[in-house]
Amino acid sequence: MDFDKLYSSGLHCPEPDDVTDVAKQLAVILPENLTLLLDGFMGAGKTFFASALAHALGVKEQVSSPTYDIVNVYASPRRNLVHVDAYRLKPSQAAENLGIEEMLIPPWILLVEWPQKAPELAFGETWRLTIETPPCGGRRLRLAKPLGV
Repeated sequence: MDFDKLYSSGLHCPEPDDVTDVAKQLAVILPENLTLLLDGFMGAGKTFFASALAHALGVKEQVSSPTYDIVNVYASPRRNLVHVDAYRLKPSQAAENLGIEEMLIPPWILLVEWPQKAPELAFGETWRLTIETPPCGGRRLRLAKPLGV
């Protein structure tokens, strides 16, 4: 994988398997105790990527969108994975009331879909993966690290 391209202009993934391959390769280099913000429009593939990354980290169970539960937690041999979908969080709901910090048992990775709805959900080192749907099809993945959030 061309990590320089992933960090700069973005990496084009024509097929879902290409996104899965990126997730597998990122699983090896992601630091412990990391928040990974997953940006993208509805249907861009945030949950698909989260599932691929979870499986690459060794999660055996099916990974689903935490849209209604807001938070799903998965154990793996390599990391405690906390997956948050902030889409349905209302301004009156305090994201800090979700108890995310208590779920971050080291070593952990926190995946946050719709991070703009809950900017306070950035703990430890924070990276951002943007998933775009280019006109040519497939997905374009762009990684920014670390963020000063």
